[in-house]
Amino acid sequence: MTEEIQKNKGVSRRTLVKGAAWSVPVIAAAVATPLAAASVADNDLVPALSGPIALNLTALGIPVATVNTVNTLTITNNGPDASSAGATAVIQYTPSLLTLSIGPVAGVTVAGADGNYTLTLPSIPSGGNIVINLGTTLDTLLDLSLLTTLLGGPQQTMTVTVSGDTVTGNNTTAQNVGITLL
Repeated sequence: MTEEIQKNKGVSRRTLVKGAAWSVPVIAAAVATPLAAASVADNDLVPALSGPIALNLTALGIPVATVNTVNTLTITNNGPDASSAGATAVIQYTPSLLTLSIGPVAGVTVAGADGNYTLTLPSIPSGGNIVINLGTTLDTLLDLSLLTTLLGGPQQTMTVTVSGDTVTGNNTTAQNVGITLL
């Protein structure tokens, strides 16, 4: 009769305790899952400019100077995990002397204008890299007054800054662009 009275009253204490015992681990697992899902890949994207290469400057068909510049940008992932797609590399320089023609690389998109480009990068595996041809040429409208100003040595700096990785402090590289008389 006691059992019958309990059934009519609703849920027994035994059923309630069993349900509570199962709900605690389920709630703990539900709370832990979002933290694991939010973890970020441990990657370290490092830019490097290669060069210099020598471009000859002529006046009236006579070689008068050589401009030393860069021709390749390499971005290496030194971290233990692959980088996430969407990291960026910003290339900045004064466009009065150089013009870049950024070579096509699978997965890399280029936005911006001469002197300030933003490259959006695909995922780079751990230990892997992306090599981007910069196709550097001299400005065709270079006049002799600018040449005289530049003869003092390196007057321009090309800077590349990468963002979107987990290690900071090695995300920027710079290289001087110099000019010398022949």
